[in-house]
Amino acid sequence: MSAETPWKILLVDDEPTVLQLVTTRLKFQGYEVSTALNGTAADELLKKQRFHLVVCDVVMPVLDGPGLCRLVRSRGDKTPFLFLTAKGQPQDIVEVLSAGADDYVVKPFDAGELLARIKAILRRFYPSSSES
Repeated sequence: MSAETPWKILLVDDEPTVLQLVTTRLKFQGYEVSTALNGTAADELLKKQRFHLVVCDVVMPVLDGPGLCRLVRSRGDKTPFLFLTAKGQPQDIVEVLSAGADDYVVKPFDAGELLARIKAILRRFYPSSSES
């Protein structure tokens, strides 16, 4: 993407501290970030605007991450989802991927790994861009 058109990421997490830390890191890297505290609020944002990527917690009140992903996929929306989860057991990861996730990162996570996975997803989904 050019400097005039930044990557738009929707960050969804019910922990304000995580939202603040990840948002700061992503904005420092040049991403445009919108946030939501739960899946229902995120779904409303997804209905109103286009995002290049959703970075989403798994366990949240109101509508959890896998539920949000299933809902978005049911509308035919193919926006990639990267999940942040404290649940790192194989069955938890299988559940998230089965819900339509494109990748996952287990909490606590390394910021460098998160950024590398975001870049990899963006390269894969938007190959004509200049993301490196």
